Amino acid sequence: MTTTTQLIDTPATIPGFTNYQQLGYIEAYDAVTNGAYAFVAYKETDSTGDWRVRIVGYQTPGAVFEPDSVRSNARAASAQGKTWFPWGWAFDPSERDTRNIQFRVHVSNGDPHEIEMFVQLRTHDGSAEAPKSVRFPWPDEHSADA
Repeated sequence: MTTTTQLIDTPATIPGFTNYQQLGYIEAYDAVTNGAYAFVAYKETDSTGDWRVRIVGYQTPGAVFEPDSVRSNARAASAQGKTWFPWGWAFDPSERDTRNIQFRVHVSNGDPHEIEMFVQLRTHDGSAEAPKSVRFPWPDEHSADA
């Protein structure tokens, strides 16, 4: 049996203080730098019941998704006819560097529906590698944490 370890992990729950529930993980290899990139997404719930989603990056910054801010942006995106909007840190591709890393919030009927971690790195010649993507549901704030 082969066991795969993640390059970056969800923090351990601290009983009575903070609960962490992993929602998604993605990693990809950039041949130009001979390096791996990885992102772990998790729901963080404090002892008062307040929660947020965090994406933490290995080799990069991440993002924090505060529910009220995300809901407000979801309504605005939906009103503009958009099906998703970017959130937090991003690495946008350019003519000289084809890497593309985005965190996207997908919307449905004006509400956040899913979060996507989108990663497109480079082949050995600098051209764009096939993209990788992981999507997971926007957490239900009324559900019990695992």
